[in-house]
Amino acid sequence: MALYRLLLRADPVNADGWRLLGKAVAKAGDRRTGLACLRRLIALCPADATAFAEYAALLVDQGEEAGAVAVYGVALRCDPLMAQVAFQHGMLLYRQGALKQAEVAFRTVALLVPDLAMAHINRGAVLHAQGAQEAAERSLAHGRRLAPETVEAALNSALVAMAQGRLPDVERHGGRVIVLAPDSVQGYALVANARVHRGRPQNGIALYDRALHMEPDNTGLRVNRGVARLLLGEMAGGWDDLAAHWQSTAPPGGGEDGPPRWSGAAIAAGRLLVVGQPGVGDEILFASLIPELAETGIACRLACDPRLVPLLRRSLPGTEVVARADGPSALAAPGSGADSVAQVRASDLPRYLRRRPEDFARQRPYLAADRHKVAALRARHGDARLCIGISWRSVASEARSLGLEQLAAALAPGLAAAGGRLINLQYGADDRERCLAGLFHEPDIDPSGDLDGFAALVAAMDLVITIDNTTAHIAGGLGVPGWVLLPFMPAWFWGLRGPATPWYPSLRLFRQAIPGDWSGVLAEVAEALRPIGGTRQ
Repeated sequence: MALYRLLLRADPVNADGWRLLGKAVAKAGDRRTGLACLRRLIALCPADATAFAEYAALLVDQGEEAGAVAVYGVALRCDPLMAQVAFQHGMLLYRQGALKQAEVAFRTVALLVPDLAMAHINRGAVLHAQGAQEAAERSLAHGRRLAPETVEAALNSALVAMAQGRLPDVERHGGRVIVLAPDSVQGYALVANARVHRGRPQNGIALYDRALHMEPDNTGLRVNRGVARLLLGEMAGGWDDLAAHWQSTAPPGGGEDGPPRWSGAAIAAGRLLVVGQPGVGDEILFASLIPELAETGIACRLACDPRLVPLLRRSLPGTEVVARADGPSALAAPGSGADSVAQVRASDLPRYLRRRPEDFARQRPYLAADRHKVAALRARHGDARLCIGISWRSVASEARSLGLEQLAAALAPGLAAAGGRLINLQYGADDRERCLAGLFHEPDIDPSGDLDGFAALVAAMDLVITIDNTTAHIAGGLGVPGWVLLPFMPAWFWGLRGPATPWYPSLRLFRQAIPGDWSGVLAEVAEALRPIGGTRQ
């Protein structure tokens, strides 16, 4: 370095001298002086792409990634053919969340160096993050051909396959990740998730166990293992796993400044604050445990979706039902929870009350619809010998939805034999759909906004036929006979097998035998409806 300094004293405009000195001092750990030397070089050679690239690299070493992105951009304007610089630029853009620019950078590198596998692999990762899964898979496939032993190629391929629902490919690519990187927690998690979604939760649990052995504090893995356990009916372990997530987050009712978390113990005075989480169906399911708390002498205050307040106030006498608020406190009205002595998330109640199958002996319908509205609705349809309410679409999941035309065709023979009528229970059904299926529509009842009125409509039905959505939970909570049409991989509360769920004794379950194929389910429903039609003649 001394030699370079002597050279620069004699020749202050020696560009090579500033470059060499900058490299030397930076290598010795003095990045600040290295940057100063490169600034002098850039002042002398303002079109020197390499100088800008070296300056950007030093900024990265100092943790100044935002500045480095801009400087790499200048370097590439000086020389657009610098593939390595474009690659580093793409990496920084990706980390900064600038996905569109990162994709352009990696696409440029792939054009400049077609055999550089990581250019195709990284472009695939960016496209995946953008939601362009088909293009991502094409880019990743190119990368896999060039470098089949690359962990990043296998990992990103598994992520894309999961996003596309190609579960066998998730297992294949995720298995490759495990082979190439046996300590990859993400590899084990991907294969485990695929196995659970393919209806093999017992195989997934073994892999979650291995991943948790490596990362015992990974709450996401514990939650996923908990869901798999619940699907298998392993309730105690399932609820304990799910509780790990709630214990790692702030309490819902006023945060750490609110009442302490409930331990499952008796409460002699004051109220237990029960806070529901978003999801009307889940709130209805977990609120079914509150009557049991009341029977043990625990007074509750339930904070729930505002749309559920009228229905749950009527259904849970003795329980103070309030609207759940957004924000740190679950209570909309300040001071409304002054006598809450403990708090619990509604979804954590089963950990204390439903740890064994025999605990469901106390499970019973608990929702109470407005009896005057129910009577009026029944009178309106008094000319029909059989009123069947139907719902066929989930706004949350395409996999849970089926075609109205398919459903109506399957029901038509039994409905005609019974002199029955189809009543629309579907949120968002349009005139074309109602006309197609001959649905009777109640225009004054909004299935999404007016849940109390909707519950009365459900209660007025002789039978409800629905996919897995809020309608199923309301029918089950009311004790109305209902048939629930389930996809191959159902939500945890429906379990994996059998025609019944202990959560809702009035419901009968019809399950897909093949993922995505509703034909078998509809054939079973049509067959089940036939004898009902015969008895109603």
